[in-house]
Amino acid sequence: MKHIRKYASILVAVLFIAICTSAARPNIKPYTIMIYMNGSDLESDFGAATTDLIEILESGLDTKNANVIILTGGTKRWQNAVIPETECIIWEAADGVLSEVTSLGMVNMGKPSTLKDFISYGMNNYPAEKYGLILWDHGGGSIAGFGHDEKFSDASLTLADMQLAFEEAGLRKNKLEFLGFDACLMATIEMAVIAADYAHVLIASEDLEPGDGWDYVFLSALNHNPRMNGFALGEVIVDTFMDFYGPNSDEILNLSVIDLARIQPVMAAMGRLMSIASSSMKSPEGPSFNDLATRRGITRTFGEGSPRDNYSDMVDIGNMALTLLDLFPNQAMALLRTLDSCVVYHRHNSDTEVYGLSTFYIYGGKSEGIESLNTYSNLNMDSSYTQYLHHFFNGLVNKSTMHMDPIRSELALWQPISQNRYRMAGLLQTATAGEGLLWPSLNGQPITMYPIMQTSRTRFYAVPAQINGREGDIIIIFNNSLPQGQVKGIRYRDGHVIQKGHDPIERGDKIAIYALEWDFDKSVNEVNWHKGETFTVTGSLHLTWDTAPMGYRVGYRFTNLFNEVEYTTPFVCN
Repeated sequence: MKHIRKYASILVAVLFIAICTSAARPNIKPYTIMIYMNGSDLESDFGAATTDLIEILESGLDTKNANVIILTGGTKRWQNAVIPETECIIWEAADGVLSEVTSLGMVNMGKPSTLKDFISYGMNNYPAEKYGLILWDHGGGSIAGFGHDEKFSDASLTLADMQLAFEEAGLRKNKLEFLGFDACLMATIEMAVIAADYAHVLIASEDLEPGDGWDYVFLSALNHNPRMNGFALGEVIVDTFMDFYGPNSDEILNLSVIDLARIQPVMAAMGRLMSIASSSMKSPEGPSFNDLATRRGITRTFGEGSPRDNYSDMVDIGNMALTLLDLFPNQAMALLRTLDSCVVYHRHNSDTEVYGLSTFYIYGGKSEGIESLNTYSNLNMDSSYTQYLHHFFNGLVNKSTMHMDPIRSELALWQPISQNRYRMAGLLQTATAGEGLLWPSLNGQPITMYPIMQTSRTRFYAVPAQINGREGDIIIIFNNSLPQGQVKGIRYRDGHVIQKGHDPIERGDKIAIYALEWDFDKSVNEVNWHKGETFTVTGSLHLTWDTAPMGYRVGYRFTNLFNEVEYTTPFVCN
């Protein structure tokens, strides 16, 4: 998280609160920027919303050029002495001062009516030449949507909820200059198709965002060019975001500026590509389902976690097209061309090329596929792509054989529990079993690290765990400076909405590590996760490497194109 300053001095020098209930100034400014700040656990645990409020106030924006209004709510605790948890309040940020404008009472920020009321209030009371709306919190992509309101059972806004709010707020007739998401996974084609009726530009990340999110110093760019359009301001937002973390950051960085006037051709091209893919599955002469599933397995996916938390299924559209280029070259190239014209600015630090816009493509979350596909169908996207998703899902769940050629193999370490029953104690991305292999442990407890992400600098792994009674993944990173690895923090499991950033592991935290158990006597295994003994962090978590304990065995873990795993019977490694 950004370094949070001493609040006592901040509240005196920066967060001076002027209580007011008067209407906004009548003069029309170049911009009104509305920030829907659903604080959630980002604020209650770490004060991230407070830190961004301070950034806004210290941005140096000359407020003759822009109105900045903020709705605060959605968190159990504000980490400052001026914003209450008992009501949702609209504030104005002007000349380094945060002033209360009006209270909405205790309302649910996961309801479309709350978002609609905020937009309507801002546009009616703060008239401007252009309007921008930023949604601040967690995000989960096309199926999960945006936000967690801690006051209302982590209520969130689906894409359909946001569409309703935008429609009822009158944005179809008075479009936003830009819609921004300071949240994870919201640069999706589904979000963009919906937003196209209500905004000119979408600014969002197709990947996870760091916990610190955007750098609000971007507001000062309006001092030099107060009438810049959403594309120009979007470039500033992207550049300040990337510059804030820098080229040597161990964070995942990815932010796009999307021309919503050009989104429909992308959706149509995607539909044509997947229409021919659907037809091929039915034709004995065309590429088979297995061909498509193999390519889905290697398509760049965002928001992945350990096998206990891997339901996001958001993929990069450009990478998806590239994996299909050999099968359907004309349709795949057409999709890449329309995508290039639609994503007008994009920066990232991925280890492979990504293209700035994602889509839902069911795979890892197939256990919840019926519910997810019902949600997707109700979005009324391109019918050909929607039909393809249903066809592909049917292929995943109605496979004709349990044994398929593996597309990935790893070496697993097993602890014998009973006759032919074992508990996994490690997983290495190597195909060689031999003496001298080193296996990881956290504070002396064996762990299984699942690869989830790689940037140009850093590899990320997830260890399934329970932390202070909450399900989640411990995130471990490796890079040239950390060849032996280091614990990055915790990413809690919150359903489909993905946590923004990582929570630090602190002294006193109680942790239990999960390990997969497997019975090699059974022809079909139910997935069983053993929760280890809970231990308390007394200093920090130490990642260490050692040879396998006496009596442990190794075997191979094979993953097939259905994203299912098979294990070979463990053997003694001499």
